[in-house]
Amino acid sequence: METTDIVQKLFDGVIPERTSDIESIANNYDTQFRLIVDREGFNLDAGGFSAIQFTSRSTRQMWLFGYAGKQALHCYSSLISCLKLCGTALDINVINNITGQAAEDEAFKSILDTVKDLSTAFHEDDFEWPVDIPEPEKGRPSDVEDALVYDLTCMAMAYMFLHELKHVIFLAEGNVPGDPKDEEYQCDKFAKEMMISEIDQYAANSGYPPEKVRKKRMMGIALASAFILFATGKNHLAGSATHPPIYGRWSATVQDVNLPEDDNFWLYFSSFAIALLKYYSITIQPKTVKDYKSLCLDLIEDLENGI
Repeated sequence: METTDIVQKLFDGVIPERTSDIESIANNYDTQFRLIVDREGFNLDAGGFSAIQFTSRSTRQMWLFGYAGKQALHCYSSLISCLKLCGTALDINVINNITGQAAEDEAFKSILDTVKDLSTAFHEDDFEWPVDIPEPEKGRPSDVEDALVYDLTCMAMAYMFLHELKHVIFLAEGNVPGDPKDEEYQCDKFAKEMMISEIDQYAANSGYPPEKVRKKRMMGIALASAFILFATGKNHLAGSATHPPIYGRWSATVQDVNLPEDDNFWLYFSSFAIALLKYYSITIQPKTVKDYKSLCLDLIEDLENGI
């Protein structure tokens, strides 16, 4: 099977209502998705000649990172829910002293260290896969939580491919924005719209409740957004000449999300944000948890103020 067909199957599984649109775009611009020779780092980008290239190592990094999202939920989702219920302030210094919290944080850090080890290995085959995480080649796990990780990782990968597809469109049409940072925002917007704009159509055809489809797809986008922060590294979170600050991208991601303030999407993103901000020693100000959405927005503000 050609690599382009493999990526098309990913779109078929994640956003079936948009696959004909994506196929049409790919045909119009002669776009190819190319699995390239292994190399260090995370490599998924729009290259020359309308090609979107990626390595197997990069998809496996994303798979491992999906389990960091699962661990972030274990670290913080129950705490956040209890603090909201009790009206108690979220204070990281207090949370750090909870029995067992240090072990949960260390488990999160261990997964991120594993992703880094895979990224920096001399060759992908030199990397020793962790025994407690199923390998992606084995397919969708039977365990409920692991199956969710599988689904969200597929959605995150689809979002990243769509982001790069917009770069291809800009190049092919000769209308690349003058500001590279604006181009990144527009590519994020394109990917998000492709993921969620036709959900009602999919829900009507499939019978799935649209709000549940929207929640799950936005969680996949949140996973991709969290990975972008991790892959960027602390020294570049404030942005560069070509890429906008991560807090700006996160803020744009959560704009116009048609989900209730206490939807689990907000809880997932908030849990991930706390874990990542702690990982990078970025100050999280004490705050009252009125609802999960406002917490998420407050944490993005902490990210902005802490870099």
